[in-house]
Amino acid sequence: MHDLLTQTLTDALMLALWLALPALGAGFAVALLVGLAQAFSQLSDPSLNAIPRSLAVFLSLGAAGTWMAQKLVAYTGGLLSELPRLVH
Repeated sequence: MHDLLTQTLTDALMLALWLALPALGAGFAVALLVGLAQAFSQLSDPSLNAIPRSLAVFLSLGAAGTWMAQKLVAYTGGLLSELPRLVH
């Protein structure tokens, strides 16, 4: 019972990591590129970093949205099918 609960929580955390990875990766990559561009041009306006990063995050969520939904539905279906074993 304890091992099953631990495995279920581990799977949930790994799924959360995989689902967050596209948005976090895109945001990090754009922030790095904009930061380098600001360093080379010596501009230090914070809003120059926020707008492209937000746009990259939203675009990555739009691009990976179907994949994320499929993963979430598959996990939820598996979790609901295993629910009698988890409760027992």
